[in-house]
Amino acid sequence: MSATMVFSFFALANGDRVKTLRAGSSTATYHCVYETTIQCTSGIIFPAMLCIYSPFNDVALPNNTVAFVSAKVCIPATTPRDPILLEGIYVVAVPGDPTSDSYESSIPDFPHLMVVGLGSVTSPLRTLVDGTSKAFDVVSSNYVWDMRMTSTMCCVFDSACPWWSKTPVPNQNTVVFYIGRFSNVVSTGGLQVELESIALNVGVESRSSISTPVSPISKKCKFMAIAPREGMSVSFMSFCVLTSTGESRRLPRSEKLMKYFPLPL
Repeated sequence: MSATMVFSFFALANGDRVKTLRAGSSTATYHCVYETTIQCTSGIIFPAMLCIYSPFNDVALPNNTVAFVSAKVCIPATTPRDPILLEGIYVVAVPGDPTSDSYESSIPDFPHLMVVGLGSVTSPLRTLVDGTSKAFDVVSSNYVWDMRMTSTMCCVFDSACPWWSKTPVPNQNTVVFYIGRFSNVVSTGGLQVELESIALNVGVESRSSISTPVSPISKKCKFMAIAPREGMSVSFMSFCVLTSTGESRRLPRSEKLMKYFPLPL
């Protein structure tokens, strides 16, 4: 039970559409492969390669296209000599002309990607040379670029920060779920992750605690997730709600839902 994923905006270059024939099969599979980079919070930049499944008649994106990417990641022990490998799940290109001077003006300022990982703690907690930063290693594996590969992340948090002052110590051979950002390179290989959040002793959740699914809203919302009240459905076009008795009520102007605000519980 392990995985590591990244989410961020990436600049893509030298796109190439690659054909693959699996052993013993005549069926061809196509992937688009791009060169890109990953920037740490310390300013260090590492080379990376991104591949994503390419549908029939698809074409590679133009050079310098910026895309929002969610991808599985493998950090080779030989990083930074060898590139970091990314296998895209979603690659959503920022619209516009990448050659235009104004192309990047509408892109959010998000230079450091988010890392989300689930893996096993393989080392005891240790104190780094600054005297306050605590570190431990987490190993996870992903099926990336047609092979199962293992990555070791050095997860780091500042014990002097009030946010982390009462955080329990992760035990060896337990499973943790963490969120953070790449911050630096590790001398023994791999990357350092500056933690933003962590869940300890991750296991199988009891089925009794799983909530009942909520029926989806009828209108597709492009950028928004909705948290509906029980028994209520939301229409952004009519600004009406259905009460628990099934009656339709139009919202007064002051109650109308704003464009990017989720409905409060």
